[in-house]
Amino acid sequence: MILAALTGACVLPALADSIATSASSAGSVSSRTLSDSIGQSSDSSSRDRKVAQGEYRVLAVEQAAGRADTTRLRLQPVRAEGGEEFFLFVPDRAIEAKPLRVGDHVLARQRAYGFEFARAENQEAFLLALRDDWHRELESHPVTL
Repeated sequence: MILAALTGACVLPALADSIATSASSAGSVSSRTLSDSIGQSSDSSSRDRKVAQGEYRVLAVEQAAGRADTTRLRLQPVRAEGGEEFFLFVPDRAIEAKPLRVGDHVLARQRAYGFEFARAENQEAFLLALRDDWHRELESHPVTL
């Protein structure tokens, strides 16, 4: 029983390292919760609409009001079945080496942990938007025996 608990305690950090390693190989990648990363367009009639997997065009790039060191991207679906326009909040450090500009295309890829956002031209990820439950599991927690 103790062995099973210790084995389980080792799996999550290994999973976190795996995600971080694969993300870091793509360059500067940040992670945030979905609730911190995605906002609905102000003209959207429903706040519960989901982002669809697919390709989006950057309509606007601006500093996010009330969020230090964060850029707000307004994204419009190009090839994203059922997708709607939305805002993506990205840490500045994730795109400082190669800023996104109006007209650029971004890929939203659904993953088990949430969404991966990548540049369409080279599929280089810059943001992992984690479901809240995944984000909680990947946070560091002290281990006590």
